Amino acid sequence: MENKNFIISKMSNFLSKLPSIGPRQAKRLAYYIARLGANNVEEIAKLFWDIANNVDVCEDCFSVFEREFKDQKKCAICLSTLRKKKFICVVEKDTDLISVEKTGKYKGVYFVLGGLLNSFETNIDDKVKIKELVEKIKHSLENKEPIEEIVLALNLTAEGCLTAGEIKKQLQPYNIKITQLGVGLPIGSEVEFADTETLIESFKNRG
Repeated sequence: MENKNFIISKMSNFLSKLPSIGPRQAKRLAYYIARLGANNVEEIAKLFWDIANNVDVCEDCFSVFEREFKDQKKCAICLSTLRKKKFICVVEKDTDLISVEKTGKYKGVYFVLGGLLNSFETNIDDKVKIKELVEKIKHSLENKEPIEEIVLALNLTAEGCLTAGEIKKQLQPYNIKITQLGVGLPIGSEVEFADTETLIESFKNRG
């Protein structure tokens, strides 16, 4: 009788949903995990459990963070009284946020879009949180705490430029200063992989 390996198939299907993981690679990973042995697999399962119970998404900036206390809804950066809340650095993903933080030069807060647009997009609300960003700006104006500057720290790729253009278009009615990372970040490069010095220069030359 043919071995259907239903559990392996379910694991493969789950892994294939992860970024940059195709069906074949997902299947190889599933079989690799199956050969790790019970102790290692239990350790992996515990890590997933810890993420499910101790990690959340910030209600302000949509970054992933580890809770320091029960019912914590905001990340440490958004909660900090030392950060300049009138400056928002918009990034695609959490790893971009980490790269910017490593520079030690940016003292504002962040906004994680969760993705970038491409020319095939039919519904921008399904992929990136531009609508949420606009609502955040509107809310700041209603509370008479206007944002002074939005820094678009997006990849200098076709998708990044398209996303930046859409953000500028939707925020135009609110007369907000919007800048982008400047000279220092090469065309076609990704923020996540830029070295610290390059990012520092990019922030200095934003415009």
